[in-house]
Amino acid sequence: MSTVHYFQRYSQRENTATNNTLLLFSRLYHSSPNKFYIFLNSLLDGYDIEGGIQFKQQIKGEGSVPDASLLQVSFKIVIETKMHKGFSIHQITEHLKSFGTEQYQVLISLSPKPPDRPFKNQIESKVGEFNSAKNKSIRFLPITFQDIVIKFRDNLENYEYELNEIIDDFESYCINDGLITNDEARLRVVPCSWTLEENFDFSLYYDSADRGYSDHSYLGIYANKAVRGIGKIENIVRADLKLSGKLDIIDSKSPVTEHQQQNILNVISAAKSNNNWDISKGYNFFCVEKFYETNYRKTTKYPLQGTKFFDLKNRLDVTSLPTTEKIAQLLMKKEW
Repeated sequence: MSTVHYFQRYSQRENTATNNTLLLFSRLYHSSPNKFYIFLNSLLDGYDIEGGIQFKQQIKGEGSVPDASLLQVSFKIVIETKMHKGFSIHQITEHLKSFGTEQYQVLISLSPKPPDRPFKNQIESKVGEFNSAKNKSIRFLPITFQDIVIKFRDNLENYEYELNEIIDDFESYCINDGLITNDEARLRVVPCSWTLEENFDFSLYYDSADRGYSDHSYLGIYANKAVRGIGKIENIVRADLKLSGKLDIIDSKSPVTEHQQQNILNVISAAKSNNNWDISKGYNFFCVEKFYETNYRKTTKYPLQGTKFFDLKNRLDVTSLPTTEKIAQLLMKKEW
């Protein structure tokens, strides 16, 4: 019998992700308004929004002191959801016009990964300009789906079975739709039968820059029905070889070291001499600390045809990963 889910699956549309997130918030609010506001304030990082109706006695007004007052704090939270980090500055800043005279005003970008620092700085600058011009107090806050899961769980007790089931199902939905990824434990296995020696010699793997890839922290190089080496990624470099013999670094995950540059130059030469492949332009180079030898065997019938991903924590049944060398040793006892 299929498991009944609290949250809609089978779609990666942004409105589905937004709807499921709002449904999660709604379930917590209806279960416990107090817990909802505790969760909301922890998510908003520094706010202290008081929820519900407040009952006040003899608060002085402009011209009188009424016997009692019932009041409620006003706030507005505007959310823009993306399935990736590709937010539009124009779209985000247009949302600033959505705010009125609320006491608390928050503009949230919700995505699987936080936006890059340059983008965040640009948005914060635009928000500051808008606040000054319009006398507003809007705050921009980037939030990930993982943030929501962590903050939600922090407010639950073990005995709150239904709410724990709900957040478990929300997390499962997020993982299923790629809204939460375990990148730090993700192993990407790539076929390297023709280049295995080069990969070991120069501690890198190369592929056409036209081919996309999803985030991962480990590379496995595969040949003859097994992963033969595993390395932890240090850098991902897009580089072209100039006529001068030096590299033109087009893009990189982190600053490119001299050692990495030399390995890229060496592998460009080796690919040409060994296989007559020209990888001098239009390639990404995935640089690892070192490829450690392993023998992670594929026991199913057919050889690997393309890329395959593994969650190393699940495969090794660990909560934290050991060194790459130790991972290579442990994988020798596994098969797939």
